[in-house]
Amino acid sequence: MYFIKSLATCFLMLFLVSISFAQETTGSIEGVVKDGSGAVVPGITVTIRSTGTSTAFKQNITTKDDGSFTMNQVPPGTYKVTTAEDKGFGAATVSNIVVSLGKGTPVEVVVKAGGATAVVDINATDSAQIDTTDQKIQTNIGQREIESVPKGTNFTSLLKIAPAVRTEPLSGGFQVDGASGSENTFVIDGQEVTNFNTGTLNTNNNLPFQLVQEVQVKSSGFEAEFGGATGGVINVVTKGGNN
Repeated sequence: MYFIKSLATCFLMLFLVSISFAQETTGSIEGVVKDGSGAVVPGITVTIRSTGTSTAFKQNITTKDDGSFTMNQVPPGTYKVTTAEDKGFGAATVSNIVVSLGKGTPVEVVVKAGGATAVVDINATDSAQIDTTDQKIQTNIGQREIESVPKGTNFTSLLKIAPAVRTEPLSGGFQVDGASGSENTFVIDGQEVTNFNTGTLNTNNNLPFQLVQEVQVKSSGFEAEFGGATGGVINVVTKGGNN
């Protein structure tokens, strides 16, 4: 009987650990390769490489029969998508692709026939791409916003950028969509760090913004793994290593 109880306890602990590691810490790149006439190009090798200093990432993927490719579990940051000269098409490069936490970033790569090279630079003035698969109501605060807005010394000073957030001065918490600060969930690098007594964030977990890659505030429609929150979910990813 004791052995059965111990075994059940171990399974419960493993289950809880698996839940904690299931939290959202990455985004994705969802692209398609086309030629100059708009026809899709299957069987082309696509290389996705990070260009920022917050992470070192390089992966290859081959386009499907419909010319599409999807790279999941991409850390938030800036990336470059390239194709080598192949199948009668020249090399192509799309730069400055920003991947946000919990979002799919759409990319269209156009290759030119006859070995001509194509280069596209996406910059801050370009129109924002819409992720049609995203049904969540959330605000992503990336490096561009972190560097350009007035803030304090810790990442919670950035939360008021999100339209749904207001501070609770007496409790030290944050209301999200009118819910009390004790109803929120705080997650850092996939690990929930909410104070189980007050529902707020402990001071030692309020990281300096210099360590933060991206902050995400979910206010509605978030995934099942965040089901413990009846208010909002504040999801933080810290900066990673690089070469």
